Amino acid sequence: MTISHDDRCRVGRTRPTIALVALPLLLACNKPAPTTQPSTPRIVDFQPGIRIDYRVPQVEIDGEIILREGALELFAYAKSPTPKEHESIVLLRSSPEHIYQALGLIGLTPGKPPRYFHETKTQRPATGDAVDVFIRYEKEGKPIEASICDWMFDVKRKGPMQRTHWLFTGSERTDDGSFAANIEGTVVPVVDFPSSLLCLPTPHTDADADLWLKANTDAIPPIKSKVTLVLRPANAAH
Repeated sequence: MTISHDDRCRVGRTRPTIALVALPLLLACNKPAPTTQPSTPRIVDFQPGIRIDYRVPQVEIDGEIILREGALELFAYAKSPTPKEHESIVLLRSSPEHIYQALGLIGLTPGKPPRYFHETKTQRPATGDAVDVFIRYEKEGKPIEASICDWMFDVKRKGPMQRTHWLFTGSERTDDGSFAANIEGTVVPVVDFPSSLLCLPTPHTDADADLWLKANTDAIPPIKSKVTLVLRPANAAH
């Protein structure tokens, strides 16, 4: 096929235009794709009165001081059909089952609460991931965070409770499928309950003669003071 002089001129005129249009497209294709990383919020409202700080990670639960003197069966009690306000320092308004779910969301695995089986006369020890428990409050307008052990007095040691962690025992289900800690309010006990959401790693009976802790009055803020219970995996960064 013979190309006329006019055709050759038209081809020559269009080539630079094609090259100029294609160059930006080529550069755009070779440009690396932008990378975006979703920002993780510091604190997420999980349920009423319960927040999750995924950066630590930790679970935070709103509470209130209800006791400053007397023997203890619990440090933190959730309002339930089984009254235990007379032997608990902190009252929580949140559901123990919601606290259970929040602990799972920060990567903690529940075990089993301690239980004595009368049929076989055997004792099942508490199991579960280790949890450090702190209390946050304000003192003279400044935020303070302390181990809950500082608010309890060991009668035999004659001093504040020795620092320790708790186990995420996860409570049990009743015969009708109910979450046992919802019925008894046993979120952070200091004696053994089969319904315990958290439990000390060493056994402690709830017999009156064996109650080993009492409120460390001097360390506890006034009644009705607002506080925050803080639960985080043992040895987590803070």
